[in-house]
Amino acid sequence: MTKLAASLALALKQHAQGLGLVFISLSAASLVAAAPNDPKISYDSPACHISNAWCVGNIHNTDREYRKNELLLLYDAQQSSRFAEDILQRYRLTQKRSDELNSIRTKMLTVATNGQDPKALVDSINKKEEKVEANLSSLFFTAATTPTKPSPVGYPLDLTGIAQAHQFTKGAGVKIGMVDTPIDILHRSLDNSKVRRVELIPAGDANNQKHGTAIAGVLIGQNPRIGIAPEASLYAVSAFSADPKNPNDRSSTAGLVAKAIDLCIQENVDILNLSFAGKSDPLVQKMIQRAINNRIIVVSSAGNGGPTAEPAYPAAIEDVLAVTAVDEQESLFRRANRGSYIDLAAPGVNIFTTSPAGTFDLATGTSMATAHVTGLIALLLSMNKQGVTPSLLQQTAIDLGKQGRDNDYGYGLVNVDRALAALRASANH
Repeated sequence: MTKLAASLALALKQHAQGLGLVFISLSAASLVAAAPNDPKISYDSPACHISNAWCVGNIHNTDREYRKNELLLLYDAQQSSRFAEDILQRYRLTQKRSDELNSIRTKMLTVATNGQDPKALVDSINKKEEKVEANLSSLFFTAATTPTKPSPVGYPLDLTGIAQAHQFTKGAGVKIGMVDTPIDILHRSLDNSKVRRVELIPAGDANNQKHGTAIAGVLIGQNPRIGIAPEASLYAVSAFSADPKNPNDRSSTAGLVAKAIDLCIQENVDILNLSFAGKSDPLVQKMIQRAINNRIIVVSSAGNGGPTAEPAYPAAIEDVLAVTAVDEQESLFRRANRGSYIDLAAPGVNIFTTSPAGTFDLATGTSMATAHVTGLIALLLSMNKQGVTPSLLQQTAIDLGKQGRDNDYGYGLVNVDRALAALRASANH
């Protein structure tokens, strides 16, 4: 039997026994071989769920770029309800959801196309209508895979100088915005007095909360081996959820992501953590640009699609910090995207973090690295809110790979000590 077949058989056997392919004990992780290195195997296949670690931020199944029976209608919020009714009737659409994007003064309707091709409808509406804009209901995903090999539990905090920086700052006075799955707000390592959870989708069960809880742990976890900015506050907007037909598939749409970003803008967050990836979408890009214009630092996953993958969005949007992942040896995560849009590298392989129901787990992927960079920025902002910019992090990163900026590591590994030194030097001039 091949290694792939053996792994798949083991996974299917565990599933049949009702063990749940996600919740295998942490101690078992070291006994499990790495996921098969086969481009035809989805990271969410049974063969890739023979351990409990998570890998987040890759573009999942590029054939599914948008919802096939849904689109978004955007128009001036001052328009009457009759205006929307006329558009719905004219194009034989059915309203499913209505939202206000207050930061851009726009009304957004999520509508069913009733069997019509959404791409053709978007083209038709945008050509014929001057006061309404149609947008595909683009999909964004989180995903899962196995860890590679055990790593020292606390290595991320040492690798980028976080442990030493905690002598001076732990992120007090900084507000982080996060768009993800729901989180386990009652976890003992997440100080819920500093966490506000806003739900655009139901909280659901522990499986639905696993991804967001892992990210929240890295951002503000109170465990000294996990949290980067434990004294920062967290505004966590739930926009991603598990697919009932595929519990390991967590997705969201452009409409929900746009609304979540809008809420973060209205909340005046300092940093926006986007640990997910998908294709380019004009609505999401517009909302991110509005956040940047409001002086919010936006950090996003470079993607886990592998060396030949297309650029992942929103990370590839200009002025968004795109973060790739490295392990404790500063080696690049093998499934990380490459490209000219990569800005920074951070620990993202075998990261010990929080998990629902008061537990802890390992997590791997560029999304974990993204949370690390977001937390590091919170530490810097708590010291000096005026001097912290994406260019500061780029200029003070430790060069890895080829000399200078490259398509694997970007400008290099983030380092909080060098960034703090640059901030102090700037303040003295």
